Amino acid sequence: MSIWTSDRPGRMRMAVSLSAMLFLSACMGDVGAFGLSGPGGGKAKAVRELPLFRGAVVVRAPDGYCVDAAHVTRGPSATVVPLATCGSLTGEGYVPVEPALMTVSVLPKRFGAEQPTAAELAASLAPVEVSNAEDGDGIALVRVSNGGETRLPEGDPRYWRGAMEVNGHIVGLALYGRTDGGLSGAEGRRLMLDLAEALRSASTKAAPG
Repeated sequence: MSIWTSDRPGRMRMAVSLSAMLFLSACMGDVGAFGLSGPGGGKAKAVRELPLFRGAVVVRAPDGYCVDAAHVTRGPSATVVPLATCGSLTGEGYVPVEPALMTVSVLPKRFGAEQPTAAELAASLAPVEVSNAEDGDGIALVRVSNGGETRLPEGDPRYWRGAMEVNGHIVGLALYGRTDGGLSGAEGRRLMLDLAEALRSASTKAAPG
């Protein structure tokens, strides 16, 4: 039985919104534009955080990573923010971290918004297979079994997706790493949790009263 049942209209609307958000983040431009082809290629200014929706949601990058402010996509369905290593984006020396592409997709504020469950997040990705699903403290997290290789040069097919609620906004997270680089497993899970914690911490401080 589908989890999107007729007696849960709010959840049905959320399913449509979540699927649209995931589709938008998956259809962003060439990964080469995000400075992921290797250090030294970019000359952008390092941006560690980006406020959205008047500061209600603040995208803050984990240590070693920066916001690619030049390639933020703003649309009526969602705003999508890409993140990558600071060194690859700026061409300057930073503490080395595992190469990755992360995206943060933020839906417009909705009254009564609730954090999606891991099962709901997995269902929104169907028919793609999900190998792990967990409902953590403030984030639903799944590991997707295939498709990541389309997002990064030499990318690992396995990647992570997450969903959370921040000040009335549904926020989707995604993490793509390179083949056999570690981010498709436990290291990626930790980085997703770090990203979620940084985002929630920054947004709580910046949210309007």
